Amino acid sequence: MTTKPNSTQGNTHACRGGRDWQLNIWHRMAVSNAVQQTFFRLQIIRNTAMPSLAPTKYYLRAEEGLALRALEARVGQKTLILEGPPGTGKTAFSQFLAERWGAQYLYLLSHNWLSDEELFVGVHVGRVAAGVEHPEEAYQLGILARAAVASQAGPVVICLDEIDKAPQRAEALLLDFLQHGRVFGPTGEVWQAKCSNLTVVLTTNGVRPLMEATLRRGLRVKMTFLPPATEADIVRQATGAPMGAIRCAVRMAGVIRKGGATAPSLQEIRNLMGDLAIAHDAADVRRLIEGWLCKEPEDWQALTAAMGDTPEAILWGEYRRASK
Repeated sequence: MTTKPNSTQGNTHACRGGRDWQLNIWHRMAVSNAVQQTFFRLQIIRNTAMPSLAPTKYYLRAEEGLALRALEARVGQKTLILEGPPGTGKTAFSQFLAERWGAQYLYLLSHNWLSDEELFVGVHVGRVAAGVEHPEEAYQLGILARAAVASQAGPVVICLDEIDKAPQRAEALLLDFLQHGRVFGPTGEVWQAKCSNLTVVLTTNGVRPLMEATLRRGLRVKMTFLPPATEADIVRQATGAPMGAIRCAVRMAGVIRKGGATAPSLQEIRNLMGDLAIAHDAADVRRLIEGWLCKEPEDWQALTAAMGDTPEAILWGEYRRASK
């Protein structure tokens, strides 16, 4: 599994396998009612923007394998809606699809102030503040318009991550794009995607229910955590930590997911096992467990109820036993 890419407001990335490169695509559009024609430039940065897309072994679960076969058999635009708690690999699966198909990868992390400007076409505040010489320099393409343009050059996977965090009005703006691959500009411009090259992945953690109209437009896949043995194998490959200690940490995460208040992710288990190398004693191990796996008091309570009063001693013992 790979980790979730970083994103900030209005920031999207585009990547594809191969050597680092930069592509400029010029798209013509009319500005207001003027006769003058102006252009937008789309810059696509590969590899350097998202190193997490480096080739990696991916563990396909049954539901993911079925979704993959369905997507590859479908003709035209494809939409996938991945549902499940944080840390179950929803974003990683979207990255896997892009890597498998050699597709450009566009990513946007949703937030509660997501607007039409980030999706379609918006004003570039930084450029306007600095002063622009030409009107077109004041605008920037949103992620949907970028996807539509990029799809003319080849396959594109666009991931709108945690769409349930966006307001419902922003979700409603997606409906025509999900149905027809179209993006409308502020003065009537239309960007039409090459639908056969476009795959849209929406992920949701269940913060709020998605609109029925959205759900009708995509194949819904419920994501769960990987089996413990698979999680342990991934952590071993990533950290080289002793397998006994890894199994113990995976068991701890499972206990918290079942009886605690939160759900530790695979990445947090990996981080815990990586940091055990700098622990001096069981007290350090407890601090690391609390720092990586336990976000709420109920999480630690669930651990002690299942493993006794000193789960840190059990993990520390397993780690030291293999180190001797």
